[in-house]
Amino acid sequence: MSEVMPANGSIHGLQAYKSYVPVFNFTTFQAFLPFIYILPTIVVMITILMRYRKAKAASNSATMDHNIFAFIMFYFLFNMLFYFGDYFHLNLPTAGFLTSWCAGIEPNRVFSALIFYSYASNFGVIICPFMVCLMRLTIMMSPRHNERYCRLIMYRFAIPFLFIAPIALTAFNITSTGYCMQLNHPFSFGSIIIYEGEEHAKMNIYIHFTFSCCTFSANLAMTTFMFYKLRMTQVNTTSARTKELTRKAESSLFLAVFSSVVPFITNSICSTAFIFNRPYWDYVLFLRPIGNDFETTMMPWVLFLSHPMFRSNKKISSTNTVSTAFVTSNTTSQTRKPTVVC
Repeated sequence: MSEVMPANGSIHGLQAYKSYVPVFNFTTFQAFLPFIYILPTIVVMITILMRYRKAKAASNSATMDHNIFAFIMFYFLFNMLFYFGDYFHLNLPTAGFLTSWCAGIEPNRVFSALIFYSYASNFGVIICPFMVCLMRLTIMMSPRHNERYCRLIMYRFAIPFLFIAPIALTAFNITSTGYCMQLNHPFSFGSIIIYEGEEHAKMNIYIHFTFSCCTFSANLAMTTFMFYKLRMTQVNTTSARTKELTRKAESSLFLAVFSSVVPFITNSICSTAFIFNRPYWDYVLFLRPIGNDFETTMMPWVLFLSHPMFRSNKKISSTNTVSTAFVTSNTTSQTRKPTVVC
């Protein structure tokens, strides 16, 4: 290439990029690969919503707490919003399909809006599991009054925080000007990313990494405490039924933690590489969509395949059943004993 790359890595106006034509290989194929599992996952998400509404209308005992279900639906929604935001922010540009078009587009605020949207939706994905964990803990600690307390948490804290926090944490991006940037080795020529500039990118990484660490630590602390309470329940009871539900609850908590650990690890690797050794960021960037897509697909499938609400009617107990994936029994009875939740 005879043309000189600008210091910020922008490809705007460079003829080599304007005439770039992607060659079909594994790099370009990865732009289509996620749809193999994302499209069925969307179908599963819609099926979960329809089955829940049907079970609720039929007063099915295997249905789940409506506050928790609401945040599971928020979680699905933000996962999908983030998936498509990150797809156009990273996945599709790295495949090279936007390179020629992007080289002819001046840096602009529309690209900044895409980055704002991608980060804001990702914060929503991070917040939802924290809220679900908080609801589960509330039900476990106060089985007699959980409906009242969950409602207070839902409307006074959870929903406002879910929508205000992502906007507040990403609002500074409106001052940036987004552009298309060539990624360094090991990415090949033509693999680009929609970028907000080094200073804004650094600020986004710092905020995202700090917020992720705080919410993950809180989730881990609440889950550890719930594990402890479940073990105490198992030790202090002689009921075979309670022990069975406790084992299911422990499996549920393990799956919930596992599904959040993978994206936390992959995103943390990318964040720490960017902060402490910027050139290595390009080498580990491929991990980010792997972890995020894992989280997007795992939760809906685990819920769909394990919750009694989605099994055949013959397999559903006439008593309140505990899910192997999420908390679910909603109890308002004043006389019921503490509930094993999962």
